[in-house]
Amino acid sequence: MTNERLILGPPGCGKTYTLIERIRKAFDDGVRPEEIAFVSFTRKAIQEAVERVLDEFGMNIKQLAYFRTLHSIAFRALGLNRSSIMDNDDWSALGRNLGMSFSGMDKTDPDEGILLSSVGGSGSKYVQVLDRSRYRGVSLEQEYNEAEDYDLYFSKLEQIKKATITYKSLQSKMDFVDLIERAMHAQFPHFKLLIVDEAQDLTPLQLDMVKHMAQSSDEVIYAGDDDQAIHRWTGVDVKKFITLTDNIEVLSQSYRLPKKVHALSQQIANRIQGRIPKEFHPREEEGKVEYHLTLDTVPIHKGSWTIMCRTNSFVKEFADQLREAGYLYAVKGNPSIDPKLGEAMLTWRILQGGGRIGVLQAQKLYEVVPKQGDHAVVRRGAKKLLEAAAPDAMMTYEDLTKFGLIAPLDRDAMDIARLGSDDKLYVQSIERRGESITEDPRIKVSTFHAMKGGEDDNCVVFLASTKACVESRYPDDEHRAFYVGVTRARKELHLLDTDKRYRYEI
Repeated sequence: MTNERLILGPPGCGKTYTLIERIRKAFDDGVRPEEIAFVSFTRKAIQEAVERVLDEFGMNIKQLAYFRTLHSIAFRALGLNRSSIMDNDDWSALGRNLGMSFSGMDKTDPDEGILLSSVGGSGSKYVQVLDRSRYRGVSLEQEYNEAEDYDLYFSKLEQIKKATITYKSLQSKMDFVDLIERAMHAQFPHFKLLIVDEAQDLTPLQLDMVKHMAQSSDEVIYAGDDDQAIHRWTGVDVKKFITLTDNIEVLSQSYRLPKKVHALSQQIANRIQGRIPKEFHPREEEGKVEYHLTLDTVPIHKGSWTIMCRTNSFVKEFADQLREAGYLYAVKGNPSIDPKLGEAMLTWRILQGGGRIGVLQAQKLYEVVPKQGDHAVVRRGAKKLLEAAAPDAMMTYEDLTKFGLIAPLDRDAMDIARLGSDDKLYVQSIERRGESITEDPRIKVSTFHAMKGGEDDNCVVFLASTKACVESRYPDDEHRAFYVGVTRARKELHLLDTDKRYRYEI
């Protein structure tokens, strides 16, 4: 009989460490790497586990054959190839047949090279409803009624469903939901240990696939936190997660949350109706929780910060504020100034100061600067000239003029980097603050969803919400979203009140 247990990991309680230690014990007991499966819905969770195992145990990536996303492991179990999966061209063709815009996301799974994300374009909302009904195992009519999206038409849903089935049949293609459905009948290897990370984010269909894998496993560990189940809109049913097994272990010590942040987080968690009651302890540090009416009073001028919001529209508002104030920042990992442009400016200033740069630096400079027109910095084809230089050569401005550099040395670095007038003013503001645009931004702006699993020394949580969120028939969704937000802070938590009509009450 399979030994199953559920590990509940409240924020910062060392869930990943606990799972890695269980893998360590398996290795000590003689279990081979290929007899261990580590699966999750997100690539982020898999990548973290892979990096930790490689670092801890000195293995190579090929040994971790079953450390994969659910879609990747289903892809492998079914013996498919890339041409079997709906790609950008397929979605575009289907859209043309329907007179709608469909597109597959460009992001791909590095293991299999297949599309990772759902469908974009004008018809994406329809596809989301279709997928969600299949992930939940409910009728299309029920899913449509519960979606309460009055921009969607049921007749159109039925039309798209029929057209999609026909297209996939004629082209012998599958979508992501097909992968999971067919994996229910696949033969999986016998695993000595199966770990399912972030299990609270799995849909009923995905959990069924995991249960199917568990049938050929000796030990199964489900890991997650029902209080952080914030993906109901994808078809997730947290009740399925909390009833996986009666064998439950709660990690009881947070290594992230100080006392004041922990106390506030528990006030929010206790509002959640459908949850497993759990207690965990904060760090000894008191920490700080402060309220503000504007971002101006938050001390973001130094230290590491993450500003979190309920929706992407609020993210844009804060990004605009930070730009106007002259702060370098990143939105979901994307810096407000392209680092390549910053590096080009730095390289040029080194040359202006009489310094030397390496061939690789020169190549990077040549990649981003203009190559034709009145503002040309290098001659067209100049990058190829650098291939003739010794790889370890260090070059001055005068040296580079022999390798296609034509811009005069007194030209401003911002012109070299092709910055427009608005970006020039922005960069000047950043540099007046004593910060470098070549460094990783110390201020990040994110939604709660994108920040899940992350942490920062100092966090700002914007208390604004939307009418749809506040008036939803699922109030637990709102509690869980803000719970995730406030539990990212290692030291200071700043709550930014709002004059928005809809707000979360803390």
